[in-house]
Amino acid sequence: MKDQYFTKRVLSYPTQDLGAPEQMLRDAYAMNPAADLWGIWQGVFGLAANQLIVVSSHSDSTDGWKAFHDCEVEAVWELKATARPQSSVPLDRSGVYVFRDFWLPYQHVDEAVELSRAAWQTFEGAEAYSAQPMGLFAPAHALPDSQECVLHLLTWYPDFRSWETSRQSDPAAMRRFIARRELTRSTRAVATRLLLPSE
Repeated sequence: MKDQYFTKRVLSYPTQDLGAPEQMLRDAYAMNPAADLWGIWQGVFGLAANQLIVVSSHSDSTDGWKAFHDCEVEAVWELKATARPQSSVPLDRSGVYVFRDFWLPYQHVDEAVELSRAAWQTFEGAEAYSAQPMGLFAPAHALPDSQECVLHLLTWYPDFRSWETSRQSDPAAMRRFIARRELTRSTRAVATRLLLPSE
């Protein structure tokens, strides 16, 4: 896949009733020629009950976002795909999606991506659990090597049992995950569920 850009936003709304905001987002991206909606997620833990995470995919560096009434953008990241995804097709699989962010110096991004790619070769094939890394995103624009940035990982699990079991993945994968952790200052995880379009 040629360079594909993604924009990740955390959006806050006045209430916890997110049905209308979800539909508004879908309608807006359906009419947006600059970008496609990759997914909308609601929190299970780690995200406020009145918040959504929305990720768009686009071939240009920006996604043509238009402000919405009663919607506050809490955070936004302009990103590019690295090892995954291989396609910008919107996600449509139910289950648990864990967003994990890694804070690390920009100079270590490529190494962290390669460690992730190598670890997934055995992480995904385990018999004890099911898991699939869906995306690993780096900053869309180059930064000074000394500057700290955020690497964004999104991993799918069918349920929390698989997520918990995967914490003890095979030794080869664990060695690479530990090496990746040593490149980072901190990490943060948010568990979510993908909101699927209504029939």
